[in-house]
Amino acid sequence: MRQSASVLAAALLPFLLFGATACSGAPEGAALAPAAGPAVPVDDGAPGAGEDPAAPEGGAAASKDAHVGDSVRVRGRQVGRHLQAVLNAYVDPAVSVEKNYAPAAGKRWVAASMSFVNVGGDSYGELGHMWAYDSAGGRHGVVPTGELTTGKPLVFDSLAVGRRAEGWVVFEIPEKARIVRLQYQDANMRANSGEGFWVV
Repeated sequence: MRQSASVLAAALLPFLLFGATACSGAPEGAALAPAAGPAVPVDDGAPGAGEDPAAPEGGAAASKDAHVGDSVRVRGRQVGRHLQAVLNAYVDPAVSVEKNYAPAAGKRWVAASMSFVNVGGDSYGELGHMWAYDSAGGRHGVVPTGELTTGKPLVFDSLAVGRRAEGWVVFEIPEKARIVRLQYQDANMRANSGEGFWVV
């Protein structure tokens, strides 16, 4: 009987050792292999660099409106086309220095003092578009007015890398409209990207 028990124990020993090895955890204090972390996005100057791939096309997951004095980075589809845009001031109404120059009947002017710096990797050509949005959802483009009582108009032909352009842009709006947001949109920018908005 004792011999049978010894034979049975010898036969089961390899299975008992295997089971103990398979079920045992890592030794206390042992270091585990680090899990691979997500790649950190790098802005290499290419359109879309650093964007959240889970966000809607062309936009960050949590874009926020800027305010007067805030700078906004605006990027276009074109490689190297990057502007740092700042809304320096906003006036309502805007008035021309020429007394005989005024908005059409039933309209008024509002104006924004803007500055743009080329922070891209290439010369920045023609300026994009600016819009003023009213509380009813209307969108109003820039109109030429010449010099205002608050300053000179924005002149923007082309910006070399690192160069700045400043001046006033004017929007003609209905007399009773209330402007709530301004937008600068790069001519080659993806639509609805959420970039380039300021609350006024």
